[in-house]
Amino acid sequence: MMAGRTLRWGVLTVAMLVAVGLRLADANPAVAQAIVVASVTASQNPGLDPASSVWDEAPAVDVPFTAQEVTFPLGGGNVPIAEIRSVNHENVLYIRMAWSDTTVDSGTTAVEDFADGAAIQFPSEPASSVPAICMGQADAAVNIWQWRADSEAGIDDLPTTDHGYVDLYPSTDDLFYPAKAAGNVYAVGSGPVQNLVAGGFGTLTPADEQAVMGSGVHDGTEWSVVFARPFQAPGSDQPAFADGQEIDVAFAIWDGSAEERDGLKSVSGFLKLEVGAVAAPPPVAAPPPDFGVSSGEPGPPWAALLVIVGSLAVLAIVIEVAARPPKQDQAE
Repeated sequence: MMAGRTLRWGVLTVAMLVAVGLRLADANPAVAQAIVVASVTASQNPGLDPASSVWDEAPAVDVPFTAQEVTFPLGGGNVPIAEIRSVNHENVLYIRMAWSDTTVDSGTTAVEDFADGAAIQFPSEPASSVPAICMGQADAAVNIWQWRADSEAGIDDLPTTDHGYVDLYPSTDDLFYPAKAAGNVYAVGSGPVQNLVAGGFGTLTPADEQAVMGSGVHDGTEWSVVFARPFQAPGSDQPAFADGQEIDVAFAIWDGSAEERDGLKSVSGFLKLEVGAVAAPPPVAAPPPDFGVSSGEPGPPWAALLVIVGSLAVLAIVIEVAARPPKQDQAE
């Protein structure tokens, strides 16, 4: 019984010493280190120009991507990383995605052609729990903004030859344009970005309000795409934004030349978007090392290491003492 009590007290002591070591190192292993994108309040409107100098005011965040491996079809993952920036100006949120891609896939006139694309996903309710990454679920819907390179390029005029011709509708009334009458976002000409909502896999549908604007530019080596939407929610299942708000956000990218489409894509996990952050100050020279003795800052890593090593030594001694057989009574 004495050995068991000694062992318990030893383990408790070691746990306390390890906690002290982690505190000195300013580390907290129980807290997930989520990536944060700061949407700074910009000095002027960047518009939909990915090359606007306003984007220099926003810190760049390199977000890792991986293949989509949650729901069928599985695969993709041709884009390993993308740079994300965000600003806001006069109650409009702007997000810029940029990633390397040496090919421009903007035509889908053949069944074997697939377009480059990018998307942003938000929970429909900003303060709710994080929804399922693949289009949410019944009790936690999502709002998706999807940009496509073929929509950006538009539909080319069909060529006419000596062997055929193209008939045109005799009227522009909706009666002669059933897709337009049905609200098809391509037919109504909503632009290169679709505003979509979903409440579970297989429920993706266009929102009634196509309030998201966007534009993409390819410079020969990479795509840069800007998304923009006013803070006010345009309709149901679409989040409102506000200064000081923190909201979950995820990203996706399709590489058409790699035959990525639908679930075959590169995806990020959910990260945090902080709306209304103050613009980052210009970089300054790093101060000399400070071990936190007088300033209250975290101590050096070696201090924590010494504490943890010492804790392991104490634990070894405690285990050895606890394992020793009890001494025999002298009277025996």
